[in-house]
Amino acid sequence: MADEKDEGTHPFTHFLWVLGAFAALVVLWLYAGGPGKADLRGLFLAPPPPVGSGGAYGPQLGTTTDYSNQ
Repeated sequence: MADEKDEGTHPFTHFLWVLGAFAALVVLWLYAGGPGKADLRGLFLAPPPPVGSGGAYGPQLGTTTDYSNQ
């Protein structure tokens, strides 16, 4: 009643909610293709059509180097 103390929520509870939301976004990103998605390999993005292709260009991120020719 009047003498009951309202303790509220602990700040760690908010941290766990943010951490859980971030983990859910990571899981959705991985489900959608994650780092292996081809359109995310370039460093830069071209303008969208009709001005450009809308694809990625520049140094290819995540590509492997073939050492079999040495």
